[in-house]
Amino acid sequence: MTVRLQKRVHEEAGMVVSSRARVDLLLENYLLALACVDQCSQCAPETVRNRLALNLERAERLYSDAAADGLAGEEQGIDAIHAALAEVNASTRAGLRDGWIISELVTDLELATRHGRRLFDAACLQSG
Repeated sequence: MTVRLQKRVHEEAGMVVSSRARVDLLLENYLLALACVDQCSQCAPETVRNRLALNLERAERLYSDAAADGLAGEEQGIDAIHAALAEVNASTRAGLRDGWIISELVTDLELATRHGRRLFDAACLQSG
């Protein structure tokens, strides 16, 4: 009985850590989107400003949902989605740090938000 209980507690603790790491990635995605909107010049084309604003709204909603629901599911392939999101977030962060033109970052931001949506859906598929 004690061994089963310990195993269950250990598994649940691992799920909490996984969930937090996933939610943290979505927070990072949201913060990067916010930073890009903040850094966007009024001289940037309106289409770029609109894409940034729409992406920010999607990233914010995604992070809010993930923080409320948690992302503890273990759907097959979720680790690959997690890695893809982390990679795009790192690329976007490097682009901001290195002074890339905001219009060049829009595509990475949108890709990161799509990966975030896939991560959310995969985690919630199993737990929902």
